[in-house]
Amino acid sequence: MSERLHLHVSSKNKKRDAATKIWLNPIEIFDKGGLTQKELNTALKIIENNSDEISAVINSFKEGNKVKTIKL
Repeated sequence: MSERLHLHVSSKNKKRDAATKIWLNPIEIFDKGGLTQKELNTALKIIENNSDEISAVINSFKEGNKVKTIKL
């Protein structure tokens, strides 16, 4: 069984180990990480507003292609 599709979201001002894990379909926070509530709310809005681009990158990754970090 594979893990649900998810994103790791981090603030440019914080260390990567403070990243938040957010499940997709439906969008929900799995692990808050080191982000503040304001940062989490912003991340959720960005994910909702860019879901098509995010899905395209995830599908490319699942097909074995190397993908770059999406900076939104």
